[in-house]
Amino acid sequence: MRRLALLTVLGAVLGAVACGEEARQASSTPPPPPAPDLFEAADLRIGTGGVGFGVGSAYPGPAVPFALIHPGPDTRSGTGAPSFYHCSGYYAEDEWLGGFSLLHFHGTGVPDYGVVGFMPIDSMTAEKREQAGYMSRLDRASEVTRPGYYSVRVESGIQSEITSSEHAAVFRFTYPDGVSPALVVDLAHTLTDGHIESADVALDPTAGKLSARVHNIGAMSGRFGGFQVWAEAAFDLPPSAVGTFDAAGLAPGGASATGSPIGAWLEWPAGTTTVTMRVAVSLVDAEGARANLEAEAPSFDFDAMRSAAEAKWRAALGALQVHGASERDARMLGAAMYHALLMPTLTSDVDLRARDALGQIAAQPRPRYSDLSLWDTYRTLHPWLLLAQDPRNADFAATMVSMAREGGAVPVWALAHGDTLTMLGSPGEIVLAESAQKGVVFDDEAEAYELSRVAAFGPSPGPIGGRDGDLPEYLRLGWVPIEAGDDSVSKTQEYAVADAALARWATRLGRTEDAAALGARGSSWKNHWDPEVGFFRARHADGTFAAWAGPELMGGPYVEGDAWHYLWMVPHDPDGLGQTLGGREAALGRLREFFELSVEEMPMLGVRRFYWPSNEPDLSAPWFFAAWGEPGESRRWLDWIFDTLYTDGPEGIPGNDDGGTMSTWLLFAALGLYPLPGTDLYVVAAPRYPRVVLERPGGALVIESSPAPSPGLVPRRVTVNGEALEGPYIEHAQLVGETLVRFELAPALD
Repeated sequence: MRRLALLTVLGAVLGAVACGEEARQASSTPPPPPAPDLFEAADLRIGTGGVGFGVGSAYPGPAVPFALIHPGPDTRSGTGAPSFYHCSGYYAEDEWLGGFSLLHFHGTGVPDYGVVGFMPIDSMTAEKREQAGYMSRLDRASEVTRPGYYSVRVESGIQSEITSSEHAAVFRFTYPDGVSPALVVDLAHTLTDGHIESADVALDPTAGKLSARVHNIGAMSGRFGGFQVWAEAAFDLPPSAVGTFDAAGLAPGGASATGSPIGAWLEWPAGTTTVTMRVAVSLVDAEGARANLEAEAPSFDFDAMRSAAEAKWRAALGALQVHGASERDARMLGAAMYHALLMPTLTSDVDLRARDALGQIAAQPRPRYSDLSLWDTYRTLHPWLLLAQDPRNADFAATMVSMAREGGAVPVWALAHGDTLTMLGSPGEIVLAESAQKGVVFDDEAEAYELSRVAAFGPSPGPIGGRDGDLPEYLRLGWVPIEAGDDSVSKTQEYAVADAALARWATRLGRTEDAAALGARGSSWKNHWDPEVGFFRARHADGTFAAWAGPELMGGPYVEGDAWHYLWMVPHDPDGLGQTLGGREAALGRLREFFELSVEEMPMLGVRRFYWPSNEPDLSAPWFFAAWGEPGESRRWLDWIFDTLYTDGPEGIPGNDDGGTMSTWLLFAALGLYPLPGTDLYVVAAPRYPRVVLERPGGALVIESSPAPSPGLVPRRVTVNGEALEGPYIEHAQLVGETLVRFELAPALD
């Protein structure tokens, strides 16, 4: 890693101090304030609202960490369910419940899933074959959203409660007096911009069981032909009547139906108070759904499943202890920890069978996962899971390698068994390279590297992953020319991050020729630098720069951003970026200008021309102050973002959470450390709290500050297990095992 000539960030800001003084200060430091219970504090409505591009798209249901089943409510306004506001099926401002479904995303910008719909109703009528007929007004005051539990009542007084495990859920429906208890099963139910291609349902009223299958063509999954879901349900009370329906009408007493749109209903005798349903899903087949149900929900004991789910969440959220966090911060950090563990999504069954990248059923050697929003999550989510030493990191890596083996290359944006190829670059390769550098054990690391380099050298031989057709031009020129289409600057910058990551991996494996070629490409972002305008700019294939429309014009060569955002899209090489910007002082000046403009601007519908974290290219920007010698200034802007752009209300995430990306950014901001993607390095700023503990399987990471952080204090010395840190970076190896990172703070010098 190159260093700016004047970078002496932490070790030389004020110099070392005498050991005796250190001991005296340590002995006089008061104990840190208590850490709030993040399980109790977590507010799962955070991120479920927002306006325009500020919508968080958070999922508020009771899924356990990285589960397949994500049961929860699908809501609507009085006029419908606009797709961008309902990517997770739920929006905080909606007045109507449009049923519950069994699979959901968290935080995406495009809807999918939302399949196999259930709605408790007061008697069955013909108009209730469709959502418009069975939806009911929500009683928002009754709504409870807690990790592992969801509950709500509707205007008829019917209450629905949900809890879940990895593959199964238990619903408890409570019907008030005067209601004729019934449940509609809507197999045409899906989220906006999707449709059900085909479905079938079978009822066994004597046994109180239901089996269903749907083939969903979603807004994203339609890009590879969609996917099938099998569901198996059982009821604690056999129904007194059942029926099926299709577009032609109701079929009372019907026990099966095929086609689309179709559905079924069940009724219970008047006076029935509570009906409990246990249900499981599979992306493999009906046999898998039945096995998942019996393995994880063998009884109708709602409270037992809820207790088990809450125990998992207490352990997961309790791993982070933030001493001194305010009630507001605790609500936000608890929700962030919850959001960090919702995706990727398990796709294998309890017997480890799963569908491979070509849709074929195969036994797996380990659990298999999907819903990998990699263009987003390579920046913060996967680095957070690697720092937290989540044991599933190896499974995530193995899944990506398996998909590459089956389908040609590492996936770009995996959903169910396929790859939507959404967004750009080679983000999966970044995750795999970083995982290798941070100690994740591969089944065969050499094979994993070989499959990962495919996209970088081309051509990709199958339907999974790969770079766009502009790869030959990128390899020939060193940049993606504007003639290749829109997004050219963004593509070059993304390819550079991936190539630099692969170069580090190649070096680790002794692949010297690859390391040299990829290492050179890791700086290809420089080929778009135009010193005349001071921004990265599109170029023609002949090397000339394209017409310049100014730094605030969105789109064109910049994906979901403008030239200001992409000025900072060099997250793997802040030192090289600093040199390109003219050296330390010039780089700091540009960065200060950027954030001062960010404070002044008034965003329109969530769109920001300057610092805009929800469109990830400038996520790293506030951390560059620390990389360029000003860790205290990083902390100042991190606190501004923490206190201004994030909140503890439904609008509390500054845009789509993108599978936990925005949430894990917040967690890193609490620690004062931030990963350089595709590397084994973290840039060191300063923590927000006097003591933070991250419990991990290999030993706790403890971050302490003395005195407690407050405005105007900056790091004068940082130690890692007693050893003084030189420069602005910590290596991942320094944080493995029991680790104490100690910040000594002092007033900033003029």
